[in-house]
Order: sequence, then C-alpha cells, then structure tokens
Amino acid sequence: MTAALTASDIQQCQAQLQQRRGALRAALLEHTRTGDTASASAAVEVHDLKDEAFAHALANLANTELVHAREELAATEAALQRIVSGNYAECASCGRDIGRERLLVQPGADRCLRCQNEAERKPTVRAEFRSQLAPGAAIPPRR
Repeated sequence: MTAALTASDIQQCQAQLQQRRGALRAALLEHTRTGDTASASAAVEVHDLKDEAFAHALANLANTELVHAREELAATEAALQRIVSGNYAECASCGRDIGRERLLVQPGADRCLRCQNEAERKPTVRAEFRSQLAPGAAIPPRR
C-alpha cells in the first residue's frame, strides 16, 4: 500500500505544474514571434534539392515540437484544474488512486501506472494515416 498524497505533496506538484506551464507558454510565445520568420527565411535560402529537403525536415521538426508543447501545456492545465476540482490523484481511466510516488515524479500524470501501461500498449494510428485507409481496411501490425 502506498502513502496517500498529502496537502504538502499537492502544493509541491502544483508549484511544479505552474512552473512548467510558464515555461511552455513562454516557448510557445517565442515560437509565435520567431517561428514564421525562421521558416520563411529558410525557404528563401533554398538552393538545391538537398537544401530543400533539409529545410522541410527542419520545418517538420519544429512543427512536431510545437504540437508536443501544445499537448503538454493542455495536460498541464488539465492537471492544475484537477487540483482545483479536488480529483487530482484520481485516474482518468479507472478512477483509482494514481499514486503518490507517480505524481511526485510526473505531476501531470492523469492515469495510474497500470492504465498508462495499457494505454501505451494499444496500437495508435495517426489521423493522417487513418484517413488514407479504405473504409473497413485493417490497420497493419506494428513491426
């Protein structure tokens, strides 16, 4: 049996979440200010196919980082809202306790370890790929 999350633990998690939220907001704001001009200048400087491919790879990487930051910000906001609502330590999947140790290490966690492991084992299909499948087509297995 694990120890219950104390009020002090919740305050510690809340402080970490607020700090991370601030860092993510600053990073997203910085991207908004500089992201468009950086990709535009890279496109202008393209001289050959290798440069163009590299510019596209950099743009894709920046977009992936941006998507990840937005998702993490949303998860951080949701965790802060769960603290306010009083169900911070409750697993979003099964309703059981997430666990003190897990929340102290990963304050934004919204699932207990068991449910998180199950969620990670499920095959996921990106929306772009799913839209390319014929209706009723099977998803190819992971290799």
